[in-house]
Amino acid sequence: MTVIAKPRKIVASRARKPAAMAEAATPANVEPMGRDVLVPLDKLFVGEANVRKVHHEEGLIELAALIEAQGLLQRLSVVAHPEGRFAVVAGGRRLRAMQILVANGRWQASQPIECKLYDEDQAVQVSLAENSGRESMHPADQMEAFKRLIDEGLTAAQVAGRFGVSPLTVERRLKLARLAPRFLDLYRADEIEPEQLQALALIDEHAAQEAVWDGLSVYDRSAWRIRSVITSEACCADSRLARFVGLDHYEAKGGTVRRDLFSSADDLSGIFLDNPELLQTLAMEKLRGMAASIKEEGWSWVECSLDTDTTAFRGYGRVDMEQREPSAEEAQVIEALSAEQRACADAYDRHQDEGDPDANDFDRVEQELAEALEAVDRKLEEVNEDRWHWGAERLAIAGAILRIDTRGGVLVERGLVRPEDRKAENQAGSMDDEGQPRDEASSPTRVKAEFSEKLMRDLTSHRTAAIQAALVQNPRVALVTLVHRMAETVFGLYGSGDDIVKVSLRLMGDSALAQEASEYSESPAATVLGVAEAEWDDRLPGTPAALFQWLLAQSHETLLELLAYCTARSINAVASRPRGRNHSDALVEALGVDMADWWLPTKRRYLDSVSKSKALEAVKEAIGGEPAQATIGMKKGDLVAYCAAKLEGTRWLPSPLRAANPDDEDPAGATRDASEE
Repeated sequence: MTVIAKPRKIVASRARKPAAMAEAATPANVEPMGRDVLVPLDKLFVGEANVRKVHHEEGLIELAALIEAQGLLQRLSVVAHPEGRFAVVAGGRRLRAMQILVANGRWQASQPIECKLYDEDQAVQVSLAENSGRESMHPADQMEAFKRLIDEGLTAAQVAGRFGVSPLTVERRLKLARLAPRFLDLYRADEIEPEQLQALALIDEHAAQEAVWDGLSVYDRSAWRIRSVITSEACCADSRLARFVGLDHYEAKGGTVRRDLFSSADDLSGIFLDNPELLQTLAMEKLRGMAASIKEEGWSWVECSLDTDTTAFRGYGRVDMEQREPSAEEAQVIEALSAEQRACADAYDRHQDEGDPDANDFDRVEQELAEALEAVDRKLEEVNEDRWHWGAERLAIAGAILRIDTRGGVLVERGLVRPEDRKAENQAGSMDDEGQPRDEASSPTRVKAEFSEKLMRDLTSHRTAAIQAALVQNPRVALVTLVHRMAETVFGLYGSGDDIVKVSLRLMGDSALAQEASEYSESPAATVLGVAEAEWDDRLPGTPAALFQWLLAQSHETLLELLAYCTARSINAVASRPRGRNHSDALVEALGVDMADWWLPTKRRYLDSVSKSKALEAVKEAIGGEPAQATIGMKKGDLVAYCAAKLEGTRWLPSPLRAANPDDEDPAGATRDASEE
């Protein structure tokens, strides 16, 4: 206690009789002004006069830990009640935190608590006074306070225990406290967001942090933009190569890692590998090690590929496995199983034909016979499955490619025939002109078609109509079909016969955009699209058949998200001359796109490509007034630099990027005279 009305009496009572602590504060002893008293914790309760009625549970555990470690730094304000109890009129949150300590066995219920006792008629004004005018500590101040404690010799675990937070929370706050002081000052002034601080914390050096910040435009300093700049040359630990190689193996080989403390512990996307060249080397070494065992299967060649683009494999032909003749032992097993299969089938048929469906055991017997037939079928399939193999002739002309799938697993493409080897294979007669295996059991002579071409078209047209009608009645499968077809095109997944859905999509990808848009790779849009492409590339299976099955299992939301991405990649609003209003404007309005968020009038993006007068016109539109007299006679390079500085931060846009007037018409004629129809 610091200020005590009658120190000798109270101290003596504490030393002499702890159980009577509250007696010094009975109503009979209350003085006109508040005075310090000690009250057992179990004699305290939140009084009606306490003006704070809204209570929050958040942070109570932390507060309890603080009180346990530091003691009660601020007394409770109380008024006396009958039977030796005291109502807390200010400090109810502290009281609840101490009650948690009792409940957890950390304190005794009789723990003496320092309080300040007031008259009952003072209760409301005391409660209001203490609960008014409070200001929480700014997070930046807490960060620096934690850092001072660590610098003084405490461990992160000790700080965490004393302040009721996790060690990870301490580490995160320390990480931010170690940022360049400039950024903490900006944080205190509300000029930078916590997410931006977290992104900058991916760099340890203060100079590098400031270089990233200063290198970005004022309007281009979002957390995702900062993070993308810092990690532009790194590889995410969630990537297929990182999963394949393994983070531990990469680090054991000397690879450096940058971890985002602010991502969850199991989020690999928050770990960045700073040596992508080493990662690729390790991945190829691991693939080549696996390739050695594949080569032992007898293939004429085995290759390894880290490429995700499967278009390179389209020029390869394929050979299929063949079934060898059974050995004498296998033939006996097959003959016995075939006889058993016929017997089971005959028994099942007899039961169906001769059995009494009304008999009590009809269904049971039918089930037993069906299970017996299925069992012998499986055994026969297993024996025949073992006979499939790659024959010596096919091994001699074909090979295998090992590549890494989107989840970091290994795919082995066996039976591939190189383009240069396909001619020899065709001459050998085992493949047709399209590089597909011939049916070796078929006769080389031309067989007359079972149906005429006219009838085949008639029949398959009916089949097409039936498929269409069924699809109309099943919107979900229709959606899957559309997304599947679009995703095939966007991700380059093509398979034989997959073009029955006549939906075409012309991909407007990064390479096409980069040819037209200056500094495209540095734009916010390129970053957003790149992240989306990487995420989907990791999620989607690598073959058309697997993709369709995967899509069927997805939620409606996932299908719509993929549909949105594929649709977005089909948009092409590039124009070679001024235009009137078209559908791209409707999309812009529907999406709420403001091009000032996505484009800046930099030297390369605009000013180098226009005349000096046009550059000055932009400055005049952006900031108003006539350009400075000093611009007269400036060389183009100096004028461009001047205009770029003036335009920075103005959000000025040239007319092709501005919102279109709804009344504008297509200059080519959105409407036509009836005589033109």
